[in-house]
Amino acid sequence: MFRRIYTILLVYALAMGQLPARGAGVSPIGVVTQALRANISSANVSAGSTVYDGDSFTTASDGLLRVRVGTAQFYLPGQSAVNLHAAPGGATASLTSGRIVFSSAKAAAMDIEFSQAHIRPTSDQPTVGQITAFSPRELEVRAQRGALQFSYKGETDVIPEGSSCRVLLDPTDEEASGGAPAFPDQAEPKHGRKRRKAFIIFWSAFGGIPLPFIIHEAIESPHKP
Repeated sequence: MFRRIYTILLVYALAMGQLPARGAGVSPIGVVTQALRANISSANVSAGSTVYDGDSFTTASDGLLRVRVGTAQFYLPGQSAVNLHAAPGGATASLTSGRIVFSSAKAAAMDIEFSQAHIRPTSDQPTVGQITAFSPRELEVRAQRGALQFSYKGETDVIPEGSSCRVLLDPTDEEASGGAPAFPDQAEPKHGRKRRKAFIIFWSAFGGIPLPFIIHEAIESPHKP
């Protein structure tokens, strides 16, 4: 009788999205350290919540979320979404919308994926990066601290420390030849633009450090509570 009642309550909780299901033997890979109007796998999340392989995260327009995974951590401001998966030596965070700020002490500890493109630290040193999605083919990458490696479809480039750029994936022939601006606010390609078959990088001025509080928090030691 009690087992039947428990089963009914469990099913109801899962249906309401308050208790994400976990398979037997699934190990945690991280922990939520800060949360405000954020969800994890469609359920409300708060600081101290355990993070598992395959979890998805979203934030409301006025929400925020910070997650620590091993020696790395990432921050999501409002209206952002990411899927997290365990990876050798760390984790892969797949950005589906919005923006993500991450910090890592090791190159393998955090890999940011966006539309099959990958952004990660170039070496085992304290690194802070920011990636913003504009469309399935357009993103902005900022190397706040340390250099970042950008790779897509077998081609690789490096974003130096203190640099900012906008990247266009799979450019058309017209875009690749400079016949049409890839971004509405950039009418002419800037000098030094690097062309690639799989993507084009448009270098730009850093324009100051956005989200200063986020960056301050991100560059703290990942081992600090």
